[in-house]
Amino acid sequence: MLADIKGWLIKSELLSSAEVETLAEKARQNSEPLWETLLRENKITETWLADMYSQRLKIPLVVLSADLIDSEAAHRIPETLAHKYMCVPFAFGGRVLKVAFVDPANLAAIQAVEFFTGCKVQPHVATRTQVLEVIESNFSRSEAVDVIDQATVSTDVQIVPLAQDLDLDEDAHLRASKIPPIVKLVNLVLTEALRVHASDIHIEPTEHDIRIRLRVDGVLRDFLRAPSWLHAGLTTRLKVVTKLDIAERRVPQDGRFKVRLEHRVTDVRLSTLPTQFGEKAVMRLLGSSEGVPSPSQLGISEKALGTVLEAVSQPQGMIIVTGPTGSGKTTTLYSLLNRVRSNEVSVVTVEDPIEYQLEGANQVQVNLKTGLTFASCLRSILRQDPDVILVGEIRDRETAEIAFHAAMTGHLVLTTLHTNSSIATIMRLLDLGVDPFVITSSVTLIMAQRLTRVICNQCREVYMPVPRVLKRLKWNDPDFAFSRGKGCKACHGTGFQGRIGIYEVLNMTPGIRAVINEKGSEAKIRNAALSSGFIPLLQDAREKIHSGITSPDEVLRVIQSTDEPETSCTRCGRPVPAETGRCLHCADPVQLRCTSCGRELSLDWLACPRCGTPVLRERTQLALSQALNAAVGLTSSPRGRAKKDPGTVQ
Repeated sequence: MLADIKGWLIKSELLSSAEVETLAEKARQNSEPLWETLLRENKITETWLADMYSQRLKIPLVVLSADLIDSEAAHRIPETLAHKYMCVPFAFGGRVLKVAFVDPANLAAIQAVEFFTGCKVQPHVATRTQVLEVIESNFSRSEAVDVIDQATVSTDVQIVPLAQDLDLDEDAHLRASKIPPIVKLVNLVLTEALRVHASDIHIEPTEHDIRIRLRVDGVLRDFLRAPSWLHAGLTTRLKVVTKLDIAERRVPQDGRFKVRLEHRVTDVRLSTLPTQFGEKAVMRLLGSSEGVPSPSQLGISEKALGTVLEAVSQPQGMIIVTGPTGSGKTTTLYSLLNRVRSNEVSVVTVEDPIEYQLEGANQVQVNLKTGLTFASCLRSILRQDPDVILVGEIRDRETAEIAFHAAMTGHLVLTTLHTNSSIATIMRLLDLGVDPFVITSSVTLIMAQRLTRVICNQCREVYMPVPRVLKRLKWNDPDFAFSRGKGCKACHGTGFQGRIGIYEVLNMTPGIRAVINEKGSEAKIRNAALSSGFIPLLQDAREKIHSGITSPDEVLRVIQSTDEPETSCTRCGRPVPAETGRCLHCADPVQLRCTSCGRELSLDWLACPRCGTPVLRERTQLALSQALNAAVGLTSSPRGRAKKDPGTVQ
């Protein structure tokens, strides 16, 4: 086609034969088409070139305008491909894509567009200025593209596949995944997520663009909105590095890869999900053992921490950490593992997935496709002479039976369970079919936890929550000065920096074991726990509010507050649960309740109207206690704490 352009120029008498040869040689030296050299040297005009192509090749001449371009058609090719071949699709229909070229004689350009889009290309010719204007308006109007172009991404960031890449053909999606904007966008998102210590990256396609969000301190925040034409290349690149099937978009897929940034390697777990507007991708950033806090840094109260450390120092038994997804259970377990690991101890873990790399531990990844389940792993682990076993999660009865067997045969077992409270964990184990005797003889400690955000110290301010919040918290001190974060640059306007745990620690005392062996109700187990000094989640959260660590609204975001009535003891001021009529710390009666069903009773009733249980003993105990209080001169103070009558003789 180069010879044809030369002939056209000579026939039109615009240039002499010598001038054409000189310009052709200059084009070869610059590795560019002859027409680009002619335009740059002002030897021809763009209009003349477009008319010449149209007349000689019998190709339609089109006048492009950004307002008349079909956006869906224009975004069928990436910006780099449009710039490389100076072309832009402007209409689509019946599997035929109409594309305007500056140089429609370039057969390689036509074939490349057909190969990338999978459509039959119908070439048209347009001037270079028009093509560039359409490319600029369609591909560069997005703020996200400007952010990507202007962003400074660390050159140290590197995606490291877990194994060698699959031998895949260079099809359209692979080509899209390797264009510079896609590569830079992936690196930019990963770098920012690591910088702000995000736990998850959400890539969500919408009708008009791609929404990218980061989960920081348990809350999602918007990071970037990218044009929708980047979506195919973005998801394909993530699938390639995780060795997933790039052609399969109808079913969910899961994979893993590593990211190396400034000598720090982070495991990334990828999950894709087909949605209405395309595949949603979520990346979970998993930590390393270097980022695991010590038990004293988790936020456990001093008294409860002593109980936890005593339990983990035992040579056998089971420690269960419970809570919803994302509440920090695995971090707590690894914090305890760091406490007990040594050269004299054999530590084996079975997890799905492995979230921390722990030096000195033998870590096993569950693989359901190959039949490597929690139960099958545990059977093999017991033959590996372990001292400490970490089970990522007890999901079924079989896993529970093997784990409890390990705890009863001289092993220390650490595991998790998805329940809402430590007491509900016992009921869940009974529901799984675990015998009460096995529970009482194996379980040493149960911890329930949540993660709450910590108030930013740089923008801390005093405020008063609305009455509804105080009611849900069962807060009894209306004069307390509450704190919250106003929002500043240091905390990105959230008012919080970092997170801390809220815990309830259930130590298996003889009283609790007796109730479990009797298959007592959850209310009776709770009463037995409270009598031994058990501190519920909500009470621990109130202590952290009182210390100024977090705010009431943040606590209610992570803790389910029930409408269960709770009163305070008039003698010691401690909370009294609704299931009982007396304080479990000082035995002072607060109200008369049925011991069978918990219904509140009147003093003149002989039996409970709900279940018919006689209440003579409860009436007698209440009367004796009230008489004793009157004899020693105990009265109730305005704040609910007992004080002696000034006239009482000491």
